[in-house]
Amino acid sequence: MAKGKGAGTILVAGALALALASADNDGPATSGTGTQQQVVTNSYAARLAASKAAARRGDIAAAAQQMGLTAGPRGQSHNVNCAAFATGQVRQFLLRTPCRGMDRLLFTVRNSQGGTIAVAVAWVDFAKPGQATAFRRVDDTPGAGEIKPLPGSVAGIQDVHLTGEHHRSRQVGATAVSADAEPVGSGQQTDALLDEIAGIAVLLPHMYGQIGK
Repeated sequence: MAKGKGAGTILVAGALALALASADNDGPATSGTGTQQQVVTNSYAARLAASKAAARRGDIAAAAQQMGLTAGPRGQSHNVNCAAFATGQVRQFLLRTPCRGMDRLLFTVRNSQGGTIAVAVAWVDFAKPGQATAFRRVDDTPGAGEIKPLPGSVAGIQDVHLTGEHHRSRQVGATAVSADAEPVGSGQQTDALLDEIAGIAVLLPHMYGQIGK
C-alpha cells in the first residue's frame, strides 16, 4: 500500500535538521552558512542515529525524544487471522498464504507546537522467509491494500486512515515488518519528518507486550 518502498525516498537532512532545531527552540528556524549549517546537520545526524538505536531497543519514549518529540499513548494487539485485518490485495495474499500470527501497535508522537503524528506498526509472521518477502512486495505496492491500524481510541485519537505516503518496511527472517506515519489533528508536519518517523518505527523489535520502557 506504500507510495514509497522499503528504504523510501532520499531525504534532505539539512532541511529537516533546521526544522527540528526550530521545534526545540519554539521559534522559526534561521538559515546559516558554512560551519553553522554543518554543525546543525551533524547534530541532526547524531540525533537520528540515537533515535534509531533507541527504537531498536524498543524504547519508544527515548526514540521520540531524540527527534524533539514526545511519545503519547499506545495500544497493541495480537491476532492469528491476519487476513481479517487486511484490505485489498494484501488481504488476498494473506488468504492464499496464511500467516502464523500478527502483532499490531499504534502510538502517537507530538511536537512542542501540538502537532500529532500517529504511527502504526505491524509484524506479520510467516512459516518461511520467502513468504515474508513476497508479502512485502504486495504490501509495499501503491494501492494494493494495507494491514489495518488499531482503532484510534487505543492511542487517544480518532481512527487513522493510512495513505501509504509515509511507509517503510523491512524483513527479519520470516517476519515482515511495516510502519506508517500519518499526521492527525490540526498540526502541520513535514513530509520529511513523517518519512523519518516511519523509518525509525519500522526498527522497533518484535516484542509484543514488552514494547517501550
